[in-house]
Amino acid sequence: MKTYPIIIYRSKSKALMFLNRKIALITHINNSRKGLLYIIILLFAFLLGLSPVVLNFVIDPYNINKTFDLKLNKEKISLKAHYPLWKIANFPKETATTIILGDSRALALKDKYWHQLEFYQAYNFAYGGATISEIHDTFAYIKNNSEQLKTLVIGIQLRSFSPLFKKGLNRVPEAIKLANNPLQYYSNSFITKVSWQQVKSHYNKRKLFSNYLPMSSFNFISQANASQVLANEESLATLLDPKYCLLCILPKNIKPQPLPYIKKINISPIADLGVWQSLWPQVNYSRLLPDSFNNQVIKNAKSDWLHFSFSQQYWSKLVEISQWCRQNKVKLLFLIPPTITEMQQQITNFGFSKDNHQLRENLAKLAPVIDFDFNNEVTNNLSNFNDAYHFNFKLAKAIIGELVQLINESPISTSLAHKRRTIINCPINENDITMKKSDAMTTVTQGKACRIWRGHYE
Repeated sequence: MKTYPIIIYRSKSKALMFLNRKIALITHINNSRKGLLYIIILLFAFLLGLSPVVLNFVIDPYNINKTFDLKLNKEKISLKAHYPLWKIANFPKETATTIILGDSRALALKDKYWHQLEFYQAYNFAYGGATISEIHDTFAYIKNNSEQLKTLVIGIQLRSFSPLFKKGLNRVPEAIKLANNPLQYYSNSFITKVSWQQVKSHYNKRKLFSNYLPMSSFNFISQANASQVLANEESLATLLDPKYCLLCILPKNIKPQPLPYIKKINISPIADLGVWQSLWPQVNYSRLLPDSFNNQVIKNAKSDWLHFSFSQQYWSKLVEISQWCRQNKVKLLFLIPPTITEMQQQITNFGFSKDNHQLRENLAKLAPVIDFDFNNEVTNNLSNFNDAYHFNFKLAKAIIGELVQLINESPISTSLAHKRRTIINCPINENDITMKKSDAMTTVTQGKACRIWRGHYE
């Protein structure tokens, strides 16, 4: 078989040779442009991926770097999005001498109310929905970071000792990790969502692109397990604004409907408490309650107490805190915030009256207990509460006034608090005491809407 060599034809025509050179040049240019295009695409992708980091650094929703002052009201959004992270990031380590721990009812004792009594050393480290695990881990953070701690106030309640309470939620380790690791903080998807909420909230009236660019267009490096930022809550005044509802006019001549009564529950007898029996009289109310109050008394109480059991593991965390405070000469106070009388009675109705009393006696062995949660004229008055669990700002100020006098750290603040006493008088001095009871282990003194439990441990 014969083989024939392949001959490449080369045109001798100058026109064809010129055309070939042009084609080769265009092909080379196109290849170069493709390479440049690929580089541009990669650079754009990199910048797009980096944009959340830049956004988080500039907005800085939890004040980690405080580089740019954009006049944002960060606390309004950031605090509710992640209570522990906000509190840890803004903790005044050098100046705070009095620290408040606890859940939303302790959170109601706001810093500004302390400042109104010229008590600037207080820092509220409480969280909405805080569990005992979160209180303990926050305490561990405080003792390793606080430089001036003198007094620790812990808001506590019986239902918090249930292992089922908030399903054992603990947001504090995550908050510490984000606060101490800038790389994770700036690249975290949850932080980016909070930053974006800050931008939208501040610039919403200007209708910037932030209203139209979906958050899903970003790729994030890491995620946080904190609760997500909810949609903006509108105030009642906003919802009633005519521009939102031009025809929302209530019909005339409609008779008001009566509010529902509390459903009757089989009332369990109060446990035999011996010398303490008179502290816990049986209360049977059949008064009308607003719907929100009524629903909490029925539904929330059932959720709290139907499957309640007392966790010794949680109790050991409080014992650890009290031991450290004694060893380091830090004054410890336990605070039992008030609830409405019907909510208190539900504890008895579900058969936990003895546990409720015993908690106070056991706490008193660790530190003084400032107790506002018992049947009195303050807890009987619904105008002192926002709902069945939470007291209003007036009662919050009154409670702070009593705590300032008990702490007795600043003479000026103590004097101001004493002069401003209104609906509450704790039995701080002999003249304040209206009742006193004791046994071999505990003494209880009562003033106006306030009791102090002290153990005979000194």
